[in-house]
Formats: sequence, structure tokens, C-alpha cells
Amino acid sequence: MTERVWRVSADVACVRSPDGGRVAALHLEQDVPFILVGTAASVWNSLDGTRTETELIEELARDYGTDASAINADVKGLIHSLSTSGLITSSPHDRVAS
Repeated sequence: MTERVWRVSADVACVRSPDGGRVAALHLEQDVPFILVGTAASVWNSLDGTRTETELIEELARDYGTDASAINADVKGLIHSLSTSGLITSSPHDRVAS
């Protein structure tokens, strides 16, 4: 099964608050930073290029004590917005069945 993994684009500068609850991300070819707060910052902080979307959503659901299906659309919507803005890029992640 092939799924996407997401990571911050190489052309993005990012500053996080000490607790990780606020993130300012600026694509170096744009004039306005993207400000992420709370759960949106948690999503950003999880975009390390190692977790699939499903794994990321399941981890966030556990962290926030909710069901993955309850946050699925919101997380995917944020990922779409970040991708469309050029702030993140994806690559396929091939899982080998065991």
C-alpha cells in the first residue's frame, strides 16, 4: 500500500514558540507568513516526513483524546492548505506488508 508522507518544504523558514503551540512559517517566495496555533501547530510539528497521513491523524487523535474519524477531515484540509501554499511537500511512503 502506498500512502503520502509530508514534510516542510526546503524553501520555508519556520519559528516555533518554546512550547510548540504557535508556529510562524514563511515560504521564502511569499510576503506573508502562515501562523498556526494550537492543534494546527500540532499538525505542523508532526510533519516530519516519516509518518503517513493515517499515522499522523491517529497520533493526534490519541494526543487529544478523540477518535481519528472526528479529526480526519480537518487534518486533511489543513494539509491540503499547507500543500497548496507550498509550505509542505509530499512523497510516497511504501509499506511492505509483513
